[in-house]
Amino acid sequence: MNRLVRAAYRRLGILQVGRRRVRDLMDFIEDRGITLVIDVGANVGQFGAWLRQNGYRGKILSFEPGRADFAILKRKAEADGNWEAFYCGLGAESGTAVLHVSKLSVCSSFLELSAAALLHDERMAVDHTEEIAVRTLDEIEIPAAEKVLLKIDTQGYERQVLEGGRQSLGRMAGILMELPVIRTYEGVWKFHEALEFMAEAGFVPAQIQSVGFHTVDKVAAVEFDCLFRPRSEIDGGAG
Repeated sequence: MNRLVRAAYRRLGILQVGRRRVRDLMDFIEDRGITLVIDVGANVGQFGAWLRQNGYRGKILSFEPGRADFAILKRKAEADGNWEAFYCGLGAESGTAVLHVSKLSVCSSFLELSAAALLHDERMAVDHTEEIAVRTLDEIEIPAAEKVLLKIDTQGYERQVLEGGRQSLGRMAGILMELPVIRTYEGVWKFHEALEFMAEAGFVPAQIQSVGFHTVDKVAAVEFDCLFRPRSEIDGGAG
């Protein structure tokens, strides 16, 4: 397939393998009848805006701990009408935590940078810190009728978010997370550890897509977007 055709497919949100269309996140949302998206680590609302651009009209709850990013997110949510924004982080327990705000704000994290981080991208360097309120996923009231997709993009803090939501995970029709190959944050779990955690929680991978390519090794992903679904009888005991 030539480059122009590939680019056109990408703009339309379609991937092609040979003549077969590869299913993507929006297919999953439609198939599962998702009515609520919980967006943890929303930054300035890029994911919520992407959902709207691709046809999702259900409820969005976004959580963002960065002060400046939240201000932008809040304006987008208020203009939308079916999107709420919350100024806090989610973690394993309620309280406060120090957010390391990077020069490139999408890289901000409750975890400290590893030695490999700046080799990947110098903009990951910390600009300042902020003390942030932290809640747990289990504290979020989710109406029983909602079909929920949980998206977590917290720069290495995904495990803590899940640990604070053990009572809620069974409510999720899907869980989308960024999982690292290169450990750019201290204490972040390894890729296989994340898969093991999700298997123990009763989830199996549904879709995996490479993102965040390395600035030095330009064809090697730093992380992957992994979409998980609940394990079912069709898996034959896999996982």
